[in-house]
Amino acid sequence: MLRSVAKSASAKQLLRRSYSTESVPDRKVAVLGAAGGIGQPLALLMKLNPLVSRLALYDIANTPGVAADVS
Repeated sequence: MLRSVAKSASAKQLLRRSYSTESVPDRKVAVLGAAGGIGQPLALLMKLNPLVSRLALYDIANTPGVAADVS
């Protein structure tokens, strides 16, 4: 009985995911190490990506230049 409940719940969730009222779902992206040699160009590419709705940049070094480049 538990399997049938799990199957029906997963099937309902699958059907619910395939039909959406939004055209593009929200994509939240976090770049860790955004001041590094790979993180900075990656952050710039993520900013240009139309699928990314929110971009968060994190690094242990406090470098305001990365935030200025992306803004």
